Amino acid sequence: MNTITPDKNVKWGVLFLAIAGFWAYIFFAAIHAVMPTNPITLPTGKTLGIALWFPQGWGFFSKNPREPQFRVLDLSDGSLLPAWPNNMPANLFGIKRFGRSQGIEGGLLVSMIPETSKGKCEESPYSCLNKADKTLTLNNPTPNPTICGELGFVFQEPVPWAWSSGEENIEMPSTVVRVRVACSVN
Repeated sequence: MNTITPDKNVKWGVLFLAIAGFWAYIFFAAIHAVMPTNPITLPTGKTLGIALWFPQGWGFFSKNPREPQFRVLDLSDGSLLPAWPNNMPANLFGIKRFGRSQGIEGGLLVSMIPETSKGKCEESPYSCLNKADKTLTLNNPTPNPTICGELGFVFQEPVPWAWSSGEENIEMPSTVVRVRVACSVN
């Protein structure tokens, strides 16, 4: 009588499918735990306490899309100073990290700007910066500074998606501050 013995590859295949199935269940259970109440229930969803294991939900991975963005403008020629965004061809689509380091440097400078120094702007940020009567002076404390000189910091909400297909150029309200950044090179 011949007995059928499973092939070694079949055992590895079954093991792989079991492990992949387990992690797929954990993945979908984590997504299901942060969804609003719905008619779909997962077996052992409550007993596993997925929300305790993954408390962040998807909010951990994203930020508010309506949050004001800040830009740094070189006031000598009106150009954007930093090498942002990081996914530009000049940054090799994210491989070159110079833009990221400038983002950290710009964030450090923004943290040094008092809220009382920012002025409201209802027109183009460039024209508001040119009309600004006072200039704030900051010292860039980074070891190898790249953001220096007469600059303008613009804090502006993005154009809402529903308005983005319009023919006219929409300028959202912003707050601006004119800054003279001194860089000390060691």
